[in-house]
Amino acid sequence: MNHETNWLPGLLMLAAGVVAALVFLFTSKRAAPVTKPADRANPEPAPATAVSDDLEAKYQRLLGELKEHIANKHLVPADVWEREHARLEQAAAAALRERDGAKHEALKAQARLEKKAQDAAKDTGFFAQHPAVGGALVGGLVVAFFAYLGMSVSNPENARVDGPPGMGGAVGSPQPGGPRQPQADPKLEALASRVQADPDDIEAVTGLAMHLISLQSFNEAKPLLARAALLDPYHVRGRVGRAVLRAVDGDVAGAQSELERLGANYPEAYDAHLYAGLLALEQNDERRAVRDLELYVNTAPPSEQPPMIRAEVEKMKAELAGAPQGP
Repeated sequence: MNHETNWLPGLLMLAAGVVAALVFLFTSKRAAPVTKPADRANPEPAPATAVSDDLEAKYQRLLGELKEHIANKHLVPADVWEREHARLEQAAAAALRERDGAKHEALKAQARLEKKAQDAAKDTGFFAQHPAVGGALVGGLVVAFFAYLGMSVSNPENARVDGPPGMGGAVGSPQPGGPRQPQADPKLEALASRVQADPDDIEAVTGLAMHLISLQSFNEAKPLLARAALLDPYHVRGRVGRAVLRAVDGDVAGAQSELERLGANYPEAYDAHLYAGLLALEQNDERRAVRDLELYVNTAPPSEQPPMIRAEVEKMKAELAGAPQGP
């Protein structure tokens, strides 16, 4: 039995491909920037590092003052020493954040300059000197793609074949109950890549350690937190992680006190409230747990909070409100 070939869909797709190729060709020629040879030979100078050096000197000075203050603990009253110690710790943490932010911006600026220089070097090729040829090739590829797509659509042999009723879709499609690939953790992979690229990036090291702690991979987090302590013993998130590991090693009471102190003194240590609350739950101290978890949901960014934690905290508060008070 003969089948009449319907060329109309293929011709329509071919026409659409020609139009798309022409639009792309004219718009790319208009948008192409003109790069002068002088600009290629003289890229912009690298950003100065004077600001980063000043911030590094400021941070090291505060660390020196903090170490000297700790050494002189026996020379001043305890309350005066504690106030000055907290002030120096906060000043050092702020200087560290400022230094890391300036360093990050300087690296971004340097990367942009290097990318610009690489792009300028690439502009000396044949297609850069003859943009019309490159545009014609791209247009031809676009036309060929749409032509192939139109022929595929109009070919009756490529029609979709459904399986019998109850088999769930097209023949060859994966069925429920078949083997599934294990789900990847994009955040874990991204943090691990950052640490591998720069082992001295303390934000990446502590971020990876805290993410491993959230996955209860405490043994993997320990060497990362040890490295963070070598890089900066006063880094706040590193101290939160080490406090959690104190509880893992058996010092639950000391870990709770340290976590609550860090959460109260440092805004960026909001996750310390979470771990303090979880430890209180393990100790069956529901009132302390509600207090710490409520501080967490009120200070942590919503995007970082576990699902439904706010509702659970409100439920625990309601249960405690209806329970009789202890002696």
